[in-house]
Formats: sequence, structure tokens, C-alpha cells
Amino acid sequence: MTVPTRRKPSSTNRTAAQSTASTTSPTKSGGGRSVAGKRAYARRSERTSPQNRTGQGRVARRGLQNWPKSRATFVIVLMALMLCGVAASLWLSTQAIADSYRLERLKERNAQLVERAEQLRREVGQLQSPASLAERAEGLGMVPAGNPARLVVREDGSLSVVGEPVEAKAPERKPQRSGEERDER
Repeated sequence: MTVPTRRKPSSTNRTAAQSTASTTSPTKSGGGRSVAGKRAYARRSERTSPQNRTGQGRVARRGLQNWPKSRATFVIVLMALMLCGVAASLWLSTQAIADSYRLERLKERNAQLVERAEQLRREVGQLQSPASLAERAEGLGMVPAGNPARLVVREDGSLSVVGEPVEAKAPERKPQRSGEERDER
């Protein structure tokens, strides 16, 4: 589509100097169009010339101008994009489900480890109890000390013994059972 150009009405009152000045002006030449306008029309005619349509003229720009313009191609491209979207959605949902199963297994494992840690804390508490310590010390052959004597240091540096020192004696041991009696239990 072309844009109509406005022509100035010719005036009969113009002098010859004015008419020669207007035709030799760098911005305008004959026909009432400027130089830039003439260039624009020349470019337009190059684009629409039959030579360019056959490919003999300028080299066509690459990109979407060479894209097939049929509807079938457009529909196929859209269907391919939709298929890719559905496939990506299915893959992502499958990964999410697999991650949820993995998370459940890890939660179960964590609960087992917490339970085991609590069991170990109870065992340590039982082994640190005074009754358990006394039993194990007795098993190692240690004997209770009883009432020990104490040394008192006076202000002048002399020592005095308070209480009566008594030798620690091992308690009488129970006779051990023979191997046969242990197996009967």
C-alpha cells in the first residue's frame, strides 16, 4: 500500500530564480518527492519486484521468513509441543511420587534410629546406676571399704587419726555350681 504524496499547488507567481532553486535543492528534486522518499520508494520496488520472488535478487533473510506457511505444519508443531509438555508433566509427576516413597522410607529409618538411640541411652543409664556398678565391682574382685579412718591436720601441722582403721575383708563367696547344674536350667 502506498501513501499518497501531497503536491504543492503550482503557483504562477513564482519567479524563475525560485523555480530553479527548488529543482536544484539537495532535499528535493523533480516530481515533488524528497531524496529520502525516492530512496524509500526504490527499496519498496526492489522488495516487490518479480526478481526477488524467484530468488534471483537479494539474498532472503534467514529465520521465520523461510518458515513453511501451511496450516498443517503449524498444527504439527503445536501437537509436538503439547506432546512434549504432557511427557514432561508425566515425568515430573513420576519423579515426585518416587521422591515421596523415598521420603517415607527415610522417615521410617529415622524413627528406627531414634528408637535405637533411646534404647542405648536407657542401657547406659542402667549400667551407670550404683547397684549395677557395685555388682560389676564385686565381679572384678573388689570389696567395699566399710568405715575408713580419717586423718585430721591441726593448725600447728600435727596429725591425728579419727576412727579406727579396719582392714577390708572380702565377703564369703558362694560356692559355684558345676557345669551340669548350669545346663539343667
